Amino acid sequence: MKKQLLQSALMMGGMLLSATVVLADPPGSGGGAGAPIDGGISLLVAAGASYGINKLRKNRKAKNEGIEK
Repeated sequence: MKKQLLQSALMMGGMLLSATVVLADPPGSGGGAGAPIDGGISLLVAAGASYGINKLRKNRKAKNEGIEK
């Protein structure tokens, strides 16, 4: 049990210390453009809206068929 606890503590300490060294961009590189999320978001909204409309139509059709019988 002590051995496993020691191994876990060393692993966590190593992860915490390595996080300060790892950088996505080198300092002073100027960054870059942001991620283009506008096109993807609008496609997801359109797909969700069409799915919702389709579900509403099916529910109304099933409800109307149940009333007519």
